[in-house]
Amino acid sequence: MKPFFISTLPFMKPLFALCLLSISVVAFSAIANSDLDTQNQKLKQLQAQIKQQREAIQTRLKEKDSLQDQFQAAELKVAEFALKIKQTKDSLTAVNRKIKSLEDEQTQLDKDKQAQQKVLSEMIRTAYLNGRHDYTKLLLNQEDPAQLERLITYYRKLNDARVQQLNDLQATLTRLQQIEVEQTQVQQQLAELREAQEQDRKTLLTSQLERKAALKKLNANIRSGENKLEQLQMDEQRLTNAIARARENAQRNPENLAGLYNLKKKLKWPTRGRLKHKFGQRRSGALRWKGVTIDGRLGNAVNVIADGVVLYADWLKGFGWVTVIDHGKGYMSLYGHNQALLKQAGEFVEQGEPISLVGQSGGQSEAGLYFEIRYKGETVNPARWCR
Repeated sequence: MKPFFISTLPFMKPLFALCLLSISVVAFSAIANSDLDTQNQKLKQLQAQIKQQREAIQTRLKEKDSLQDQFQAAELKVAEFALKIKQTKDSLTAVNRKIKSLEDEQTQLDKDKQAQQKVLSEMIRTAYLNGRHDYTKLLLNQEDPAQLERLITYYRKLNDARVQQLNDLQATLTRLQQIEVEQTQVQQQLAELREAQEQDRKTLLTSQLERKAALKKLNANIRSGENKLEQLQMDEQRLTNAIARARENAQRNPENLAGLYNLKKKLKWPTRGRLKHKFGQRRSGALRWKGVTIDGRLGNAVNVIADGVVLYADWLKGFGWVTVIDHGKGYMSLYGHNQALLKQAGEFVEQGEPISLVGQSGGQSEAGLYFEIRYKGETVNPARWCR
């Protein structure tokens, strides 16, 4: 008789295999669960990184907006004090003209005084020499009443002339005293204006340094070529939108303007300087210059090329302080990167009149003017009109 375990061995084999399979399944399941946990952990880490990246992007966008606000505030401050310096300069010019006018008047009054004193002295001398013919002697001489009447009339007129000369001399002396007082006041005003101008210059320098620091931080946010190209495209779209709004305002403009069609090659450039970028030149990527940039001296006058009405005068991202002029018949001219604007929307301007000051607003590192001419919204080459 076979032992029990031998006799049951054929039945044990399937059971043994089943046990091995169960063990394998359990082991595989454990391994699978372990891999799944690992993958889940990696997914959570990746999701956390994505969340952090999104938050970082949002933070950076907020920082960029904040830097843009700081930059705009800095440019506004620069424009404010640049305009103040120009106004002070104009006041100084007016005061110096006043001083010159007072000096000229004083010189003439001194001459008048000498002449009046000479005439008065001559009158006194004549009266002294003719003293024997005074009223008493004339009244005692009754031989010729007609002659007496003539002599009395003569002496009355002579006396009136002396009084008038005395009055004129007194008026001259009084005016000379007034001029001395006015000169003192004007000189004091001149000193105050010069002191204010020096203070404004210091403040302007500080504002320019603040602007430079803000620009440096802002440029750090758009270093890559893609970001720069995207920024330029966005700036161009903003300008297009601003001009579109300006064209809407132009339709409500009552001024009778002649346009620029008949002025080709007859207009002067808006400011002195060489053309740094020309119309149609490659700018970045597929973008090309739709206007020209003119190198200019900071603070120099920007003059309107022809008669027109100011349609837009404000700060525009990418272009800084901008003025848009409607010349009528679908023609417009645009002036950007100004330091300060001298005219407001709605004002009529005549050809050659200063409308702004050359600057570097809108993120420029050097002073210059961005200038466009547009016809029915499309840019045209300014060189066809200006010489």
